[in-house]
Amino acid sequence: MTLQRLMYYFFGNNVVVGSHIKKQLAYLRSIVPDDFKHRDTHDLGCGDGKISVILKDIFQPAAFKGYDICPELVKRTNGKGIEAEVKDLGKGLPGGEMAIMWGVLHHIDNMAACLKKNRDCYEYLFIREPLRKKHRDLLELGHPMFEDELKQLVAETLPGSQVFTFHNAMFVFYHNENGHH
Repeated sequence: MTLQRLMYYFFGNNVVVGSHIKKQLAYLRSIVPDDFKHRDTHDLGCGDGKISVILKDIFQPAAFKGYDICPELVKRTNGKGIEAEVKDLGKGLPGGEMAIMWGVLHHIDNMAACLKKNRDCYEYLFIREPLRKKHRDLLELGHPMFEDELKQLVAETLPGSQVFTFHNAMFVFYHNENGHH
């Protein structure tokens, strides 16, 4: 088991929801487009559910379900009142109306392919990603991108997205005008 998976297994997304994450969530609450609310929503990579509970409050979905690869974290999410299921998203997405990926993309080996799959499986997509700083943040596992790299990736894979940057994170709202497959 890699160090990243081991840390994730024991601590989930975050040991605690720190002040920088709370600021990002407050910012998200102020910018989320109305048409992203009240959707049938999947939280892809829900972890232990700490953030899922807050995202559910912000997006006010018609239905909400989390997915994660780690059974122990799914159990914790379920314990927080969020329906969640164990699923290896690398082997297929459940598909539906809207997906949320909060801090998941930088843990994926082929980010472009992941975004394209999500674009094909969901009509609405919300992504929040930490941005890489000039000096590596030892607490941030995975491979965060620099702002310009992430903006280019989003422009190429999710054309027409609304992109916001705040407090060392990027927020992406994508609506597939053609619907999903």
